[in-house]
Amino acid sequence: MKQFFLLLIISHLFFSCKKNVSPSKQPFISKSTISNSFEIKGVLENFYPKTVYLNKIIENSIYPIDSSELVNNEFYFKGHVEFPERFALSYQNYSALTVFILENTTIQITVPSNSITDPTITGSISNNALEEYKNKSKQIFKQIDYLYPQFQKYRLENNAKKLDEIGIKMKNIEQEFRSFSYNFIEKNPNSYVSAMILRDQLKSAKIDTLQIKNTYQLLSSEVQKSPDSEIIASFLKLH
Repeated sequence: MKQFFLLLIISHLFFSCKKNVSPSKQPFISKSTISNSFEIKGVLENFYPKTVYLNKIIENSIYPIDSSELVNNEFYFKGHVEFPERFALSYQNYSALTVFILENTTIQITVPSNSITDPTITGSISNNALEEYKNKSKQIFKQIDYLYPQFQKYRLENNAKKLDEIGIKMKNIEQEFRSFSYNFIEKNPNSYVSAMILRDQLKSAKIDTLQIKNTYQLLSSEVQKSPDSEIIASFLKLH
C-alpha cells in the first residue's frame, strides 16, 4: 500500500518513461542563435558517463534530440523551445532519468550520483515552481510513514476493521494531495507548471471532468497555448 501511494505522487510529478530512439518521431528543437533561447549548463557528481542526452518526453516515451560529450564531467546544451515543457536527461550506460522543465533561459543543473532523479536546478522560474510543488507534495505524503507500520500490523492480525480505517485515511491523504494540486493551479494561473499539473489530473483513476474544465478556464491565455494545455483542451472537447 505504501508503494502504491508513493507511485501515485511520482506518476503525477514525473511519470514513468521508456527510451525510444525512433527518428521518425523525434521532435524538432531549433538550434538557431536567436536571443530567446535556452542554455543548459550541467555537472555530474560522482558518476562518469561519456555522453548525456537531452530527450523530449512524448506521452510515456522519451526521444533523444541532442547529445553532449562530457568535459571535466560537465555538459552543455543550447537551443530554443516554443513553450516550457518537461524534458529528460539520460546518461550513457545508466538507466535513471532526470526530468526537468526546459524553458528559454540559462539553466544550471547539478546531478549527484545518489540522487539522479532529484537534481539541484537554478536559474529557471518554472523549475523553481515545480520544486515548490514537489516539496509540499512530499510533506503531504509523509503521513503515510505513520500509517504504513499500522497497516502492516493490522494486516498480520487480519483486523479488517482497522484496515478499513487506514484505507479511509489513505483516501483522505490522496484527496488532500488532489486539493492541494488544484489550489496550486488556482494560485498560479500564469505558470506553465500549472498546465502540467492539470494535465496530470487526466491520469487519475477518477477523472473529475467538471473540475478540470473549471480549473483550465483559470489558466492565463498564454499558458493555454502550451502543449500541455492543448492536450487538456482536446480532452475537454471529447467529454
